Formats: sequence, structure tokens, C-alpha cells
Amino acid sequence: MLGMRARLLTLYKIPFDFPEDVCLDLTIPRSKAAMKWRAIKHSLLHKSIKAKNIDSLTHMPYFKPANPLEKAYMQRREKKNEKTFMNALKELDLDSFEIIHFDGGIDYYSDSRLAKKWKSSGKKIVNCYFGDDLRTRGIVKKMDELSDLNLTFEYDHTMRHPNINFLFFPYDKEKIDYVSDEVYNSPKTIRIIHSPTNRFVKGTDSVIEAIEKVKSSGREFEFLLVENQPREKVIEIKSTCHIAIDQIGNRGGTGYGINSIETLAMGLPTITDMNGGMNSWLPENPFIVAGADNLAYKVIELLDNRDFLLSKRKSSRDWVIKYHSYESVFKKLMEYYEKAGIV
Repeated sequence: MLGMRARLLTLYKIPFDFPEDVCLDLTIPRSKAAMKWRAIKHSLLHKSIKAKNIDSLTHMPYFKPANPLEKAYMQRREKKNEKTFMNALKELDLDSFEIIHFDGGIDYYSDSRLAKKWKSSGKKIVNCYFGDDLRTRGIVKKMDELSDLNLTFEYDHTMRHPNINFLFFPYDKEKIDYVSDEVYNSPKTIRIIHSPTNRFVKGTDSVIEAIEKVKSSGREFEFLLVENQPREKVIEIKSTCHIAIDQIGNRGGTGYGINSIETLAMGLPTITDMNGGMNSWLPENPFIVAGADNLAYKVIELLDNRDFLLSKRKSSRDWVIKYHSYESVFKKLMEYYEKAGIV
């Protein structure tokens, strides 16, 4: 769209029907037991950080296999999918590209052999972090040494890594329609949506507890807890709502992600939790900030003030366009490329 030839290669297909470029659709355990095990590991890690009195906002470990068994499993997985992966690189003619972005700052191979090879051939290496990469897994030391530029879409990563650059998450504003005032104002009952991909990370228990308090106040509204639905279905449901609650508790970051960008772009006033100074740092942000202790109060305040809801709508969409649009993010990315000597 903006003049650069680019391709995206992903290893696993996510279960929410997001659009793909080239997806290898490799096998990954997604059974209830596997998902439960991941949730347990995530919870144990947070408890360990708390027990060791580590600053959760600045902690950044180095990644290494936890034990010989995990190392053997990683090597077996690499070998199993190696032919499929290398064939995909050949079909994409990857050697014709000049800049390689590694999602999560991690090579396909645990010894970073591809990044080493491409770096030695003169290509520029960019490590791009999103989600829990620097919070829980940490950095791969060799990849960090090879990198010409480190990027992140997560504000708290800037407090962890000494040499990382923040980008607003790029978002195609044309893919999401603004809910018109006519549609927004047509239902008499206000609908509140919470759509977690991970209940623990999004603090869903705290959200439900707060919603029960609001119900006991006698206010009339409808609460929608939407889970395990294809993305297009979730978008369709969101377009019928009036208020969105993203996350409470900040177990997965310091503020917001794609879920909030979508609801703001649609013109839904959005509640989220923020810490680490993100609320004051984030320019002109339209969020309604709340934690577990005052979420019920914030929801009641919104239910009782329709004029405030309406005033938030357009400013929410305008903010997404100003900071998250492809044009805005691309301009900033070029600044980082130039500063790093990549272009």
C-alpha cells in the first residue's frame, strides 16, 4: 500500500479467522488440556515473579530452555517441520528481500542460524516484540546481538529493554466501520461487551464481579461475554454494543491491544486498566481507565450519562486514525529505519 514489497510468513493458524498471507498451518496442541497447561504455566510465572519481589514492569529475563527435555522438544519440533518451512522460504524467494523482521525476536531455529546467515549476507535484522515476549519468555541473547533495530507495540517493553523503539500497532481503518449515531442510539437497552481471548490475562473474573455489582444497583443494561468466536462474528456483535470492557488487572500488559483498537474505531467508549504511567504517557488517549476496585462505579457512571457516551464516540475513532493508521505507523517506522541505517 505504501510502496514497499513485503510478505508475512506465519507458522500456526490462529483459531479466530484473522486474514493471512502465507500460513504454514503447522500442528500445535490446542486441546483443553494443552490450553489449561499453558494457563497454569502463565499463572505460576506471575506468582514466581511476585514471590521473588521482582519489579513486574521492568523484569526482562533471557530465554533458555527450562531443562534438557524442553530443549530436546524444541529441536524435535524444528526438525519435524523443517522441510515445510524451508520450502516456504524458497517459494517466497526470501533471499531477494533486504530487511527481515523476526516476530518475538526469535528465529525458526533455536540456535538462530537463519538470522546469522542473513546478517552475514548483508540483510538487516529487525526484532519485533508483541505480547508477553519480553515479560515472560525474555530475549534470545544471540538474536538481540544480531538485531539492527528493536521494535515493540507494548509500552511496558520500553521499560524492560534498554534499546527498543515503540510503534503504535498498525491498523487498517478501512476494515472497521464506524457505528453510526442512528444505529448506536436505536436500542433502548445499553449493551456492554467483554471479549477475552484469555480470561486470566484479561481479568474476566474481576469484570464479571463488577458487572454483578452494577446489576444489583438496578440499572438496566445487557452484558455480553463473547469467547471463542471467529473474528468476523465478534466484530458483528461489537457493532451492536455501546460500551466495551477490554482488560482489568494488567496481567498481560499495561493497557490495551487490538481488541480496544477495534472497539474505539467503531466508536464504542472503551474501559481498560492501565499502569506503569501509561495513561499519562499515551497522547490524547480516549480510554476510560478503571481497575478492579472501581470498575463497577465507572460502568454505572457511563450508564447514567448518555451524553458523555456520545461525546466519546467520534474522538475515539479519530484517535485510532491519528495514531494507529497504516500511514501514521509507516511514517514512524521509516524514521526508525533511517535512524538505524537500514534505509
